[in-house]
Amino acid sequence: MIPDLRRLRRPPAEPGFPAPRGRGEGPAEPGAVRAVIDVSGGRQHTTRRHSPLTVSTEHCGRTLVLVVAGDVDLHTAPAVRLALELALRRSPSRLVVDLSLVQFLNSVGLEVLLAAHHRAAPRTDLRVVAATRAVWRPLQITRLHEQLTIHASRADAIAAPARR
Repeated sequence: MIPDLRRLRRPPAEPGFPAPRGRGEGPAEPGAVRAVIDVSGGRQHTTRRHSPLTVSTEHCGRTLVLVVAGDVDLHTAPAVRLALELALRRSPSRLVVDLSLVQFLNSVGLEVLLAAHHRAAPRTDLRVVAATRAVWRPLQITRLHEQLTIHASRADAIAAPARR
């Protein structure tokens, strides 16, 4: 695809930084960006900020529930991995990983879930709550929903009979 060069525009100045120099405003510094090609339809691009990750545990009979909230990505996945390892050391008969409060899940988070699934079998029945598109879609695209036991709610994950 060839960009429409008529749509070249000057990038917006960031707070605390001077606006970049464009054509007719004197020579720009070497390596300075002169223009940005607008392929977004004129929308403002915002920097995505990470939401803080929280992991908590709850007991429901012989079921241990691990509640994860926030983004699960390269920076936060080690905390989720550690929480899963500590939970599996308790040897619960069932471990429910509730991801209904997760806003973002990338491939590193998927790898953490798959590794926990392999460590849990056959002693612990590991179940994952995928109540949002942010969690369900990556599981579906990678076909991990075929390997993991997925439920739409925490109540369903706790109440469902063991898989044979």
